[in-house]
Amino acid sequence: MQDIGWSPGLTPASYESILGSGLRGKNLILAAVASEIALNQHPLILRGLFYQVVSAGLLPSTDKKHSARLGRVMTRLREAGVVPFSWIVDNLRSTDKPSSWSGLNDFVETVRNSYRMDFWASLDEYVHFIVEKDAMAGTIAPVTREFDVALSPIRGYCSLSFAHSLAEQWKKIHKPIHVYYLGDYDPSGFDLERDIRQKLHRYCGGADVDDVFSAFLDPPFEWTRLAVNHDDFEQFNLLPLKVKLTDNRAKKFIQQHGTACAELDAIPVNELRRRVREAITEHIPQDHWERLQQVEKAERESWGNLLNQLPKGA
Repeated sequence: MQDIGWSPGLTPASYESILGSGLRGKNLILAAVASEIALNQHPLILRGLFYQVVSAGLLPSTDKKHSARLGRVMTRLREAGVVPFSWIVDNLRSTDKPSSWSGLNDFVETVRNSYRMDFWASLDEYVHFIVEKDAMAGTIAPVTREFDVALSPIRGYCSLSFAHSLAEQWKKIHKPIHVYYLGDYDPSGFDLERDIRQKLHRYCGGADVDDVFSAFLDPPFEWTRLAVNHDDFEQFNLLPLKVKLTDNRAKKFIQQHGTACAELDAIPVNELRRRVREAITEHIPQDHWERLQQVEKAERESWGNLLNQLPKGA
């Protein structure tokens, strides 16, 4: 692998497991590099892994045939037990089932572990993340869950109902609201951002974003695009994709942002998680946060002691 500029970083046992998966030739090298990227960046989606492999020089382009090849390799590795299934996430598909328990003891244990204090209720600011793609939301969710921050995937153009519902929630928050957006760097990604931002601005009681007078009014929230940004192309050596000239939004995009496009999936997920964590912690006084954690721990223990006094079911 050093011949292609990649320094092997897995353990000998890991390489033995990859060898035992039945892959051969170029797919064996592809499997080794993909496994190491997944080890260092999980959880991530398969498309995000694909972009990292292309950037590493293991695949020549982002053509579908190369994506399909990586998919077959990763299927083999996961089914062989080399790569844990939990490393590759898929938020687009889920199973809907009401919560249920095997008995009262099982329910009590769930209640004991589920209590969490709303830290943000006592903080001076409110933070919310909006992500263009549901699949990518799964890669940053570990960070937003850690800090109990709201995360909303919009899955394309958001409906009026969703935007209005979100705005109604924000109108009840009487403190500065900071919104962070993550989306593709292409005509669609920027127009999706404009669309939801404009709807939220209007339903929160502000003037239209495109209104010439809006600059003189207090905005109902502060908006920051966290990714993808222009500097990311050079920083992460992103493979520039071509603008689809048939897109009626292409002309405006080229005038404002140039001819290079990139998907959010192309940025290493570790970097996305770092940006999300950094954005959140900017709004958290560390000493206050630590005190809240101590209060939560004491309340959880008190709640657990109360539950222990309940009669045990069968």
